Amino acid sequence: MRWPAGMEAGFDGAREGTGFGRTNWQSLMNWARQLVACRLCRNLTVAAFVAILVIEFVILIPSYRNYEESLLRQHATVAEQAIKTYLATKSGSVTADSLEHLLESSRLTGIELMVGDQWLRAGEAVREPGDALGRLRDLERPEGIRLEIAWREGQWLGDYPVRARVDVTGVSAELTAFVARISGLSLLIAIFVTIVTMAVVDRMMLSPLLRLRSRIIQAGTDAEHPLSYVRQPERCDEFGEVEGAFNGMLKQNASYLNRLQSLNQRLDQLLMERTRSLKRTEQELEIRSLYDQLTGLANRNLFEERITQYLAEAGKHDAAASALVVFGLDEFQALNGLAGHQAGDRVLQEVARRLGRFSREPGFVSRLGGDVFGLWFTAREDKPEVHLEADIADVISACTAPVQVGGFSHECHISAGVAVAPMDGSDAETLLSHAEIAMHRAKKSPDQKVQFFASDFGEQIQRHQTLVRDLRTAIEHREFELHYQPQFDRLRRCVGYEALLRWRHPADGLVSPADFVPVAEQTGLIIPMGLWVVEQAVVTMKRWVEQGFEGRMAVNISARQLADPSLAETIENILQSHNLAPDCLELEITETALMEDVTMALKILQRFRALGVLLAVDDFGTGYSSLAYLKALPVKRIKIDRAFVIGLPDNEQDEVLCRTMISMAHSLGCEVIAEGVETEAQASWLLTSGCDELQGFLLGRPTPEGYRSSQSIAR
Repeated sequence: MRWPAGMEAGFDGAREGTGFGRTNWQSLMNWARQLVACRLCRNLTVAAFVAILVIEFVILIPSYRNYEESLLRQHATVAEQAIKTYLATKSGSVTADSLEHLLESSRLTGIELMVGDQWLRAGEAVREPGDALGRLRDLERPEGIRLEIAWREGQWLGDYPVRARVDVTGVSAELTAFVARISGLSLLIAIFVTIVTMAVVDRMMLSPLLRLRSRIIQAGTDAEHPLSYVRQPERCDEFGEVEGAFNGMLKQNASYLNRLQSLNQRLDQLLMERTRSLKRTEQELEIRSLYDQLTGLANRNLFEERITQYLAEAGKHDAAASALVVFGLDEFQALNGLAGHQAGDRVLQEVARRLGRFSREPGFVSRLGGDVFGLWFTAREDKPEVHLEADIADVISACTAPVQVGGFSHECHISAGVAVAPMDGSDAETLLSHAEIAMHRAKKSPDQKVQFFASDFGEQIQRHQTLVRDLRTAIEHREFELHYQPQFDRLRRCVGYEALLRWRHPADGLVSPADFVPVAEQTGLIIPMGLWVVEQAVVTMKRWVEQGFEGRMAVNISARQLADPSLAETIENILQSHNLAPDCLELEITETALMEDVTMALKILQRFRALGVLLAVDDFGTGYSSLAYLKALPVKRIKIDRAFVIGLPDNEQDEVLCRTMISMAHSLGCEVIAEGVETEAQASWLLTSGCDELQGFLLGRPTPEGYRSSQSIAR
C-alpha cells in the first residue's frame, strides 16, 4: 500500500528513532484535514468504520454469551466435584453436620440431598434450581451472585438427588473485563482498517478528484481558452473515463466557442443595422406623433406643447395680446360626399398652407382633427389689442378664398372660435377647450361666424360655480330632504318605498335632481350626499318597522359611490348602529354604474349579498350592460325604466322590449318592477305580462310622509 508523502516521511523518522518532525506532522494533519473536508471520503470512511464496529459487536454478542456460560459451567463443575468427593469419601450415612463441613470446604452456600423420602438441608435454602445439564446462563441467579443447580438421581455414583446453591461472585467482573478487552481490540481493528481505507480512498479517489475539480474550476473561469485545460488521462479506470469525457467536452466547447464568436460578429453587425433602422423608425414615429400626415401641420399634442412653452415664457415678461383660434370648415362632409375624399384632402391641404402663412414658427398652427384647425395668434406689435379681431378676420378672409381642384372651384366657408389669453384661460388645454366651444357656437350662428368664448359661456361657468358652492352649503346646513314613493305588488299591496332626494334651496325652493345630481357626480359631492341619504332612509325605515311595516326601503347608489371599496363596510355600520335588518334595505344601481368597473362592482355587490342587503338594477335597458356580466351580478330585482313603460300598451316596440326584459329577468332568477306607471292600462298590461311589482304616479306620488301604519293596500 502506498502511503501519502507526509505519512511515509513520518514513518521513516520513527524508524530512525527521531519521531515525527514538525513538518511531517503538519503534512499528516493537512492530509487528514483534506480527507475530512472531502464529503465523499468522509462518508466512505465513516461508513467503513461503522460497518467494522457493527460486525465486531455482532460477533461479540455470542462470544459474550458463550464466555458467560463457560464461567458458570466452571463454577458448577467445581461444585459438582466437591459433592462427588463428599459422597465418595463419606463414612456412614449423610448427616446435616457432614453437609455443613462440605459447605465450609467448597463454593457451595447451600445444599439439599434426598435421603430416603426426606430432604436433608444445610446452609441457604435452594428455591428454584435449574437442571445442571441445561444452559446455566438462562437460570435465575438470586442476588446476582448465586447459582441454583439441581442434579437428578442417577447422574452420579449414588442415588441421591442433589440441589445446591453455588457462589458465582467473580463472574460479573470477569465478564466486564472480557467485554473491555474485546471492545478495545475491536476499536483498534476498526481504527486500523479506517486508516487503511482513508489512505486507499486518498490514493484512488480523493487526489484524482481534486485534480479534476481544479481543472473544471479553471476551465469554468476561463471559458475563452478551453483547449488549454485538456490533459492526457492518467488512469484507465472510471476516473480516466471521466477525464476523457471532460477533455471531449472542452474540445466541443472550443468548437462551439469559435462558432459563437462568428455568430457574435454577425450579430453585432445586425445589431448596428437594426439600431440605425430603429433610429430612423423612431424619427419617423416622432414626426408622425407630432405632425399630421396629410397637411404636415402640428397635431394636437405638439400644438398644446408649444402653447404651454409660450405661456411659460410670456409669464416672465410683458407680451403682446395672444389668442387661440380654432377654425372649422362648414359643410365639409357634404364636400367629401359630392366631390370625393381626394378633393376634400386637397381642400384641407390648401387651407393648411394658407394658415401656415400666419404662423411665425412651426408648431403654432395645427390640424386638430378632421376639418378643424388651430392657430396660436399673436397680434402684430404695430396694432393694439383692440385690433385683434380684425387680424383674425384677415386670416379667415385668406382661408375662405375658393380652392381649385381638378378644374373645379370649391368654396370654403369657415367658422372660428376665439379664446383670449389669459382672460379665457391660463393653460393650453383650457384655452383650446374654450376655443372649440366658441367655434361650435359659431357654426350654429347664422350670421356671426367668429365667436369669442367670453360671452354667455362665462355666465354658464359662473352659474356652475354658484351651484357647486350652494351644494356645499346645502350639505353643511342639511337643506336636503327625502320623499318616499311607494312600490306595490300584483295585489296592490305596498311592499316597499323608494327614497328620492330633494333639495330645498333657501332662495329658489325645490331644485330638480336633474339640475344638481350631475353636478354632485362631477365634483364628488355625491358621496357625502349619498351617505346622508342612506342613513336617513335607514332611520326612517327603522321607525316604520317599529310601526308595523314589513316592506323594504330602496336607495339609489351612484357610480362614484360604487367605486368606493369601503362602501359596504360603511353601510354595514349604519345598519348596525340603527339596529335595522339588512334585508329591509335595497340598493338600486344603474347599468352604467355597474359597467364602469365591473370587477370592483362585483366585489362590492358580493359583499352586500353576504351582508344580506337586497340589490336591484335601476333603469334597466337604458345602459349597455353585458348579459354575461348581468348573469354574474348578485341582484334580486330588475327595474324597467319609465322610458319603456310610457308607450304601453299602444307602442308595439315598447311591448316587445318590456316583455323581453321581463322574461329575461325571470330566467335569471330576478323579480321585475316597472317604474313610471301612470295609467291603469299600463298597470294592467305589465301585470298580465308577468311584471312582479309596480311604481308610479298611478299608485302613489313621492311624499315626505311615506308610510302610514294604517295603509296596507293602495287606494
